[in-house]
Parts: sequence; C-alpha cells; structure tokens
Amino acid sequence: MRKGLIFDVDGVIIDVSHSYHYAIKNTAERFLSKDLDIELVREIKFKKGINNDYLATLEVIKTFGGSASLEEVIEIFNQEYEKLKEMERLILSKDFFKKLRDLKVPLGVLTGRPRQDLKDAFDRFELWEFFDVVVDDDTIEQPSLRKPNPYALNFCMERMNLDYAVYVGDSLADYQMVEGFKRQYTKRVDYIHFGDRVLPPSVKVVRSEEELFQALKEALQNQEEV
Repeated sequence: MRKGLIFDVDGVIIDVSHSYHYAIKNTAERFLSKDLDIELVREIKFKKGINNDYLATLEVIKTFGGSASLEEVIEIFNQEYEKLKEMERLILSKDFFKKLRDLKVPLGVLTGRPRQDLKDAFDRFELWEFFDVVVDDDTIEQPSLRKPNPYALNFCMERMNLDYAVYVGDSLADYQMVEGFKRQYTKRVDYIHFGDRVLPPSVKVVRSEEELFQALKEALQNQEEV
C-alpha cells in the first residue's frame, strides 16, 4: 500500500490571519463603506465552510446588505492582499517537514490558493523541497471541480499515486471535502483537523506541531496494521 500525507496551506502551513482574513475584511469594507469586525468576518468564512476567499468576501458583502460582482471583488481583493502578504508567518516549521521526510512517505499540498500567491509564499518560506506534488487552485481547469470538491482530493492522490492518505485541514470545507471523498471514491483518506477555528464532529483534532507529528505517525502506523 502506498501511503502519503496531504496538507492544506492556509491556516495549516501558513498563518494567514493577518493577510487573507484582513484582505476579505478590507475588500468588503470598500464595497460596504463601513467598518467590519474581523472576528465576524472570520465567522462567516469558517462557519459557512467557504473555501475560496473571493467567494467568502462576496458572502460578507451580501451578509451586510451590499452587492458586488465576483470580478470586482477579485480585483480589489488582490490589491488588498498584495499589501498584506508580508504579514504571513509559518505555522509548521521547516524542521517539522524534515522530520516527516524521515518517515519516507510522499508529501503533497492541496490548496485553494491561486498559483501565483502560492508560488510567492513557497518561494518566500523556501518550502518547495518538501513536497512531491502541489495542487493549487489553478491546477484543475474546471472551477467546479476545485477544492473543496472531492474530485480535487482524488486528483491529488492520483498524482501522488496513493492508496491511502491523511489530509490535514483547518476548516469545515476541508472536513466536508474528505467526507465527500469517502462517499464517492474507494481509496481511504483520514482527516486530521489542525487548530480551533471550527471543530467538525468526530474527527482527530490537534493544536500543535508536536501533536500533529504524532498523529500523522500514528495514522501511518495504523495502516500497516490493517
């Protein structure tokens, strides 16, 4: 059995709480002409399980009685994110990924980040060397099949040639993608939830790099016993 580990990026590998989250807030404020509380913005994104931040921004605008087209939102959002991207920090250290490399399993990324944003971040933090396969939001041509559609997870697993994977996410959308995958595909995927932003039911939750490493190791070992 070929086993591997697949990671979300935002909120798992990279802290975007002062970049993407504020880009949503700032963009929505420009359309609404009013100040918004950042925690309310985060609540809309995470509790509604909206993976794409452009769509999350639209939802915030609609929630507060405004309107905008997706094209308008994308243009303003990208301007706001460009001003904020240097605020990003690593959550999981490079030493963490070096330790995972010692487990001798392939590592992958499945993210809703646009390709250029991902490239900028991975260049900045020097992360490319750790991953065998990277699937970003532009990898899959048809938008409806991108993350959080389970097709995206299957696409990533096929590229990695895996029979079994653990997906590490931090959102309701991540959890729902894995649950959808289990209903549609025969290969096995386990989900580990990183952090406290939203807590899906009946899943393994970890809150630190050390806890995550142990949970991943145990998941891989459990597959050897099956």
